[in-house]
Amino acid sequence: MKKITVILCFLLISAGQALADVVVTRDSVKNFVNIKEHADGGSESIGKLKPRQHLPHVRSITGWHVVEMPDGSEAFLPKRWTEVVPDPVDLSGNTVIHFLDVGTGDSAIIDMGDREIIIDGGDSIKVLNEYVKRTGVIQDPIELVVVTHGDTDHWNGLRRLIGFEGTEDETFSVSEYWDAGYNRDCNPATSGGRKNYLKFVEDMKAEVPAAKFRRPLAGTHSPASTAASPQVITLGSLPGVEITVLHTDANPTQGSCSYKINNASIVLMIEIEEFRFLFTGDANGKTRNEASPGTPGYVEEKLLALEAAHPGLLKADVLKVPHHGSETANTQEFIDTVNPDFAIISASEKHHLPKSTVVARYENGQRVILRTDTTRKNNNDHILCVISPVSDTENELECNFEDVLTQ
Repeated sequence: MKKITVILCFLLISAGQALADVVVTRDSVKNFVNIKEHADGGSESIGKLKPRQHLPHVRSITGWHVVEMPDGSEAFLPKRWTEVVPDPVDLSGNTVIHFLDVGTGDSAIIDMGDREIIIDGGDSIKVLNEYVKRTGVIQDPIELVVVTHGDTDHWNGLRRLIGFEGTEDETFSVSEYWDAGYNRDCNPATSGGRKNYLKFVEDMKAEVPAAKFRRPLAGTHSPASTAASPQVITLGSLPGVEITVLHTDANPTQGSCSYKINNASIVLMIEIEEFRFLFTGDANGKTRNEASPGTPGYVEEKLLALEAAHPGLLKADVLKVPHHGSETANTQEFIDTVNPDFAIISASEKHHLPKSTVVARYENGQRVILRTDTTRKNNNDHILCVISPVSDTENELECNFEDVLTQ
């Protein structure tokens, strides 16, 4: 059985003191705060509280928060440098889907302890690499890497992580690679053009065992959009994970160059512990200037045809919103059919995404909309979806910002 924990972010944050039961350092603290034996600035320090560490909150007095030390004794932290926040989620032993704040781009890590799937890598060679270094989320090797399509903001960030360029940081090997197989044919001389993408593909081909280099993906895993019926894929290295390839296209024919590459996007439904996650890449559903609601086209039309033939196929608990909340996707019929509890939008103000008209389509008073363009801190609006057991027969899903869940 599954249980969805839908907590609107503003409710969780604004509850503040009433819900809070751990003490953390304030954002202004870069190194540490001394833990005092007594409520006296001149008393002996008995430890240090570093950023992203926390201690249980016992009570507060004038100028101090009283905390519980690991040995059960009480100690004191100055209110000037610390604050009380909600008890963090314990990620150990849980499945966690990390949606990284990579600006306008996509990057997600499905973490199952010592096994991981990465879906896209964003544009920046720093953000993904630094997140992995800080959190230790990846254990070598990465079981599966999926690049949904050839736009730079979906693969470039993988280069440093996998070791395709010089770095002193740890790099990781890849056991299996999926790629739509469409070679972008516009702007070939630019950094986001065909030449650099094909170099990345060549490097990946040399990295991955030949039998596990699946490009074009449709050559080995026919998408449900063209197959007689949807096929559930299970990988031996990822027990308990069911993957359905809903769409991929190595030779899209509709639209201009930029539309074709987006229409090549791999679209995956991934089911873990009865929860369903729909990853859409930059799949289109309409032209930018076409009014919505309208008649869905392009990839969304194909997906909705699948739903008509196989009712319930598109229903997801979590949707990675198509094309960063752009007006080239996200038709009302598609949104209503998927009807997610959580809509995750990976976007940035720099590119004026997501469009307010798109966000409005997702708002229905029940869905939680989480956006990496919240700009709480640049490249720090990472979003986590945590699957955790609440009993022998029931699992719970909670999605929120990383710093809300894990302070």
